[in-house]
This record gives sequence, C-alpha cells and structure tokens, in this order.
Amino acid sequence: MQLVSLAAPELKASLEQCGLSGSVASAVLEQGPFANDDELCSAVDSVMLGLDDEALRTLLEAVPPPAVERGHPDAWDAALLAIRLYRDRFGFPFVSAIATPTAEELLMRVRIRLGNDPEPEGRAAREHLRRLVRRRLQDLQETDAGG
Repeated sequence: MQLVSLAAPELKASLEQCGLSGSVASAVLEQGPFANDDELCSAVDSVMLGLDDEALRTLLEAVPPPAVERGHPDAWDAALLAIRLYRDRFGFPFVSAIATPTAEELLMRVRIRLGNDPEPEGRAAREHLRRLVRRRLQDLQETDAGG
C-alpha cells in the first residue's frame, strides 16, 4: 500500500510518526495531492530544506538519542560525553541518519562534526534529519507493504 493512498488525517499521523511536527506535516500535505510516495518524499524534502532555524530546532529536539551498540565501555562513555559537548557547542542535539552505530563509530562521527563551524553544522544536522525522516518513511512503506 502506498502512503499517499491514506486519508489526509492518517497520512499526517504517519508523517508525524516519522519525526515531523504537526505544522511541518501540514506543510507537506499542502503540497499535495501526490501521485505516488516518491512525490510525497520529494515534498518532505522540499519542506525540510526550507525550514527556518526555529522549526528545525524543534524537530531536532524531538529526535530521540541515537540507538547505539554499546561497544567498549570507554568508547561508550566518551561518546556520551561527546554528545553533551555537541549540544553545548551547537545548541541542539546530535542527530545522525546512521542506523545503530557502534559506540566507537558514534564517537568518531560526533568528534568529526564537533569540528564544524556552526553554520555548516546546521546544514549537516538538517541533512541528517532529512535522511532520518526519509528512512523512517521508507520503513513505514515497507511495513505497510508487508502487513
């Protein structure tokens, strides 16, 4: 089943389930109707790339911390510290589109992004959030297709 075959309230709820706020999901729906899920995903991309900083921060704040394979305890502790330093530096939580990294990989990724200046890191965070929402949409499509 295609997500675009859902009634508007159910489609909006699905978009919210994938990480969009109600207002961002509504902005996506305003770009419809959509012929297929690819058009829906393009609309999601368009809206997310056009978000102002406040709306972006709201979405970033709603993302749960990354799921991590624990790995070495020292790497785990260092990754948690790096994530706190990231928030202190940029004012929003670390978001990554990478699904379930090891603690060592997460630490490496956070350390790399800690070296960014605020403006490019804001763009990187937006892109990771966009990719995360897209992955969730694809997972939802696959779940609906299989069930």
